[in-house]
Amino acid sequence: MAAPLTLASSSPRRKELLEKLGFTLRVVQANIDESQQAGELPEDYAKRMARTKVLMAVKRLQATIYTSDVEARRQLMSAQPRGDDPVRWVIGADTVVVVDDVIFGKPADVQEAREMLMRLSGREHLVITGFCVFDLKRNREGLQAVTTVVKFKELTRGEVDQYVSVGESMDKAGAYAVQGVGSYLVEYLQGSYTNVVGLPLCQVVEMMQEMGAKDVMPWA
Repeated sequence: MAAPLTLASSSPRRKELLEKLGFTLRVVQANIDESQQAGELPEDYAKRMARTKVLMAVKRLQATIYTSDVEARRQLMSAQPRGDDPVRWVIGADTVVVVDDVIFGKPADVQEAREMLMRLSGREHLVITGFCVFDLKRNREGLQAVTTVVKFKELTRGEVDQYVSVGESMDKAGAYAVQGVGSYLVEYLQGSYTNVVGLPLCQVVEMMQEMGAKDVMPWA
């Protein structure tokens, strides 16, 4: 059995995507400040959020899997985890929807969800996912962002109200779920479909292979 991959995310969609590939997952939630910095570009924001989640998860893991003497603390990043369940690889991601250079995260309420969907109606928008892979053994990381172009069909106010009433808008960037009922809103997309769901699997696996993450690969 492959070693577990630590997922620094509470997203059930990312967990499901990785589990469908056969990964064994350990989930570590990382609650962070998601405020956008002044002048920060959407791609930079998504990558920063992903990296921040991962580093917070790494910090939590280090506090629980390493010895606590002074010398060990000094060498946290190069030390080997103890036990039969090694912890080495951590992945985190953040997905944003962008239109007119404005980032749409998760709506705060139903009204904001409606406003987001009306703003997206009949238009192309970008879905950007930043992801970070961290190797605790070698103290190194990979960081990347993937962009998919999505075009919505023209939506009436009634369609928007009806979709929001389904209940899948509130925990989704841009207030829709392409893998759910929201699939009928999408006229077309260009690029990675799983990126829109929450994790660009092709690019993620490529990065992990390049970094040498053979021990967590289900098919290794």
